[in-house]
Amino acid sequence: LVSVSRGRQSPEQLRRELSFVYWQIVSLLTRATVARIFQRKKNYDLRRLLAGSERLLDNLLGRLETDPGLLLGAVRCLPLAPGLREAVTQLLLRCVTANLVFSILLARGRLVSIVQERALLEEARLGPADLHLLFNLLGGSGAPPQAGEVWTPVCLPGLCPDGYFYAYASSLEAPGAGLRLLLVSTDRGAFYSVAACKRRIEEGLKAQGLLAGLQAALRTPSGTGSSRLSLPDLRHFLYRPLDVAGNPRHLAQYAR
Repeated sequence: LVSVSRGRQSPEQLRRELSFVYWQIVSLLTRATVARIFQRKKNYDLRRLLAGSERLLDNLLGRLETDPGLLLGAVRCLPLAPGLREAVTQLLLRCVTANLVFSILLARGRLVSIVQERALLEEARLGPADLHLLFNLLGGSGAPPQAGEVWTPVCLPGLCPDGYFYAYASSLEAPGAGLRLLLVSTDRGAFYSVAACKRRIEEGLKAQGLLAGLQAALRTPSGTGSSRLSLPDLRHFLYRPLDVAGNPRHLAQYAR
């Protein structure tokens, strides 16, 4: 892979951007497949296998210019009251099925909650890079959401670069909220059981009044705001806490 830019990115930024393009390719084909192809034929044109994914890669490159999270190694969360986020998390924890490893709820591309099944992936952790690849693939952040239900194999390079998980994505009925549910399984034949989890989650959000809380949070001004920091002359900032980067119990986040 070669990167050519007319911008003013530093060499480190260009390397980071090129790495994301590589990881997105691996998410489609797996690292083992790419290595096997080039071992057999070093001058193989990989575009043959990537036909149809041009829009996906273009969208990723666009996000690299507009979403600081990709270069910061962090994700942006939707600001919520702790009780509301905890209630959503507990609902995701209850609505599970065999071989389901991750449940992720997004609102307009911002993370609401993520649940990991520790029994299946005890020592693993879904990092920001893999999350961004999932968001880009399944319409979670910037990419146009696909209609209906999506069930597709996806490689998560940070967890298992040589194999596939199976990802389910669907929008939830919540006018104006842009809610998107991503469910990741290790079972390629689990579509119907995972889709049933989605229906239970959607029903639970409505029955517990959580949808109204999420919609209210989305109506508040986006961003942290200088008024909350008592810095009226501050126009724009990015904040990323550094004390959680090495803590496997926390996901790196950023605010703006």
